[in-house]
Parts: sequence; C-alpha cells; structure tokens
Amino acid sequence: MPSMTDDRPAAQQVAEALGEPGAWKGGPLKWDEAMAARPAGPLPFLATAGLAERCRAAGIAGDRVPLLASVADEIARDPVLRAFAWYMHWRVFVAPQGAGQWHCPSLGRRLGTRAGRFYLLLALDFPERLASWHRKLGYPREVTAETIQEIACYEAMHVAGEGVPGIYDGMYEWLSSYLVSPFVRLGRFEYQMREWDGGVGVFRRDSDGAVVAVAGDAARVGDDGLLLGDDAPQTSGWTAKRGETAEAFTGFPIDPAGRIVRREVRLPRPDWRRVLAAGDAVLDLHIPFGGGMDRERVRDSLKRAAAFFPRYHPDRPVRMLVLTTWFMDPRVPEVLGEESNAARFQRACYLHPCDPDPDGLWFVLGAKFTEKPLDELPARTSVQRALAGFLKRGGKWHGGSMFVLPEDMPALRENAYRERFAPLAKELGIMGTPG
Repeated sequence: MPSMTDDRPAAQQVAEALGEPGAWKGGPLKWDEAMAARPAGPLPFLATAGLAERCRAAGIAGDRVPLLASVADEIARDPVLRAFAWYMHWRVFVAPQGAGQWHCPSLGRRLGTRAGRFYLLLALDFPERLASWHRKLGYPREVTAETIQEIACYEAMHVAGEGVPGIYDGMYEWLSSYLVSPFVRLGRFEYQMREWDGGVGVFRRDSDGAVVAVAGDAARVGDDGLLLGDDAPQTSGWTAKRGETAEAFTGFPIDPAGRIVRREVRLPRPDWRRVLAAGDAVLDLHIPFGGGMDRERVRDSLKRAAAFFPRYHPDRPVRMLVLTTWFMDPRVPEVLGEESNAARFQRACYLHPCDPDPDGLWFVLGAKFTEKPLDELPARTSVQRALAGFLKRGGKWHGGSMFVLPEDMPALRENAYRERFAPLAKELGIMGTPG
C-alpha cells in the first residue's frame, strides 16, 4: 500500500500506482469512509473457494472459473489491487448510490485484457445482494432470478466487443443502480423506477385523448428538428421556449416521429392538462444485450410491467414509460429499414429528441468503435453493417428518446400516437416540416 505519510490523498496514490492518475472523477470519492469500513483479514468476495457456485448463481459458464481464480490470486498478492477491489466492492454493494455519481476506472493500463475479469469477479456478489434487496421489497423470487441474468448479458457484451471474458468497468458501476431503487427484469426488458427530471412537457386532452409533447424551455434546435450539442455554434439553429399561464400552456410541439416543429402552439386550460411533471415516477426502460425484440416478446414484457409496479409500489403511480437509446434516432427507418424491429418499436412510441449521443452506438459497434478506422468496424450482423455504412457515408448518429403512456403499455400498438397526432397537427396549424 502506498505510504500514508505522503501529502497526497491515499486514493490518488492508489490511482497513480494503478496507472490511472485521472481516475477519480465526479461525485464524492468517499475513500476514507470505505477504508474505515474495510474488514480485517481476507476479503470474502475474493475467495477462490466456492467460486464455481458463485459463477453458477450469476449465470456465468464454468470455464470462466480458472480465469477468475487467477485474477483473485493476483489481487491477493497486490496490496494496491486489494485496496482498490475493496473500494469498488464497497461503492457498489455495501454503500450503493446508483450509477453516474462517481467514476469507475478501467484498469486497462494495469491489467490489460484482464481488467474485464477483475470486474466480473467483483460482480459475482450481485446475486446475493440483489436477492436480499428484493426480499425487503417483497418481490417474487422468479423476478429476482430474471434480473440476475444481467450479469451474463454484461459478459456477453464484453465478449462481443473485446473477444475475451469479463465485463466493462461502466457495467460494474451500473450494478449499484439495482440496489437503490425498484429495478427489475420482466421478460425481454428491464424497468427502473425513477423520478422524472423535467425536459419535454407532455400534455393530454381528456375530451378525445389527444397527446402532444413540447420541447424543453431554452432547448437549442437544429434545422432538422433535433437538439443541438453543446459544441454547435451559437449562431446555428434556433431556441425553443415553453411557458404556462392560468389560461394556457405554450410551447413548440414535437411530432411523434421524433422531431421538433418550429411553430409555437397554445394549449388552453382546462381542455389540456399536464401528464408529467418533474418529480413524478416514471419507468426507465432498459434493453438487455442479446437481441430478439419481436412483437410478442415486447408486448409480454410491457404487459407484465404494467401489472407489476402498481402491485408492488401502489404508493408511487407510474406516469410514463421512457427510454433514451441509440435506436430511438428518428433516422432508424431509413438506415435499418421500415420493417426492422427497431423501426416497428419506434412507431409504437411517442419519439422526442435527446441530446446528441454519437457514442451511443457502442452498444452495437463495440466500446472502442470510435478509435477504429471506419473500414475496421464490426460487420457480423446486418445492423452492424447498416450502421457502419451510415458512418462511412459521413453520417453522424444522434440517438433519441421516447415515452409511452402507462395505459398504452399492456396493448402497445404501432402508429397509435401518430394517428392521434395527425388531426391535432391540422387543428393546431403545425402541418409544416419539423425544424
């Protein structure tokens, strides 16, 4: 262990010893708190005894056991790695906060291709921790078993992207999110209950069920109707605004196909009401790695979610199903085809723009795809080939978001929101081209 008499924080000494001098980013570090909670003697989660059983519990193949045992032995011989392993274990499983509030170093400089095995070894504590949390929430054991499958999905993603067993550092960090909020897998999809943080406004007219979303206040919009990034010139695009008075809501509407229309509308009260406000409970949809998004699997999962959350969380009514991901980009039908599963799923949702996220394609093209020449992008699947072709033609991916009203989840239907919006667009005088 680095000398504690050095005037630099102990955590920084560890980071530098691991070859990660810029490791600690975002959120409170809590290194001293973690070290104070470190037990004396060997760390149980690094024990090689029982490793095969822990792999089985996590859905990891038995041939991974020798690889993980080797990593465990390496950690046992290295006091810096042991301290770091305890800190990562403590942040995720002992005092979880949820992902995104702190940074998980890659360990690539220190461990090379073994870095993924390091995090996979630590992740094997997930089944027991999740089961304990789910028992407190009163969830059925079969739901816990489904949710544990995510470890195997993470490993499959790592194998697809890197060619070796392991999980990515960011995926290990993400495990903490399952232990701080309702977050379960139900069939094909996972659902994380969280508070809505604002952004787009969603309004509904009760007389006929018409639904319209409007852009966030001060949103910067490009000529294509999508949001501009922070790096866009200040002179480019235009700025949306949103407001409300005792008489009406005002804003710039979003076509359900995912683009903002440059024509302000007025939605008079009490005909129109706000569906979603900051602080309301929403279900954030997550799609585990592995493919297979046919219509029946999608509908089955959504139907189960629509029944699960009111039963186990009746005090937190869900106002919306939401999702932000690479395949909610409104250009998906052009790139992947109108009849692709992604395009069909889009048509069943109300799309709206998200901040640009060109790196979001890493879920398909691999974690380091931006570092590769375009001719070396993976092309094993038709989706990979289509996306690689788009990038080779000079395209820049954007990503997108969507929402679905909870009453529409059990019987999700293609074009439902677009059909409702068409007469409304005519009524409000917004039939023009978005952007």
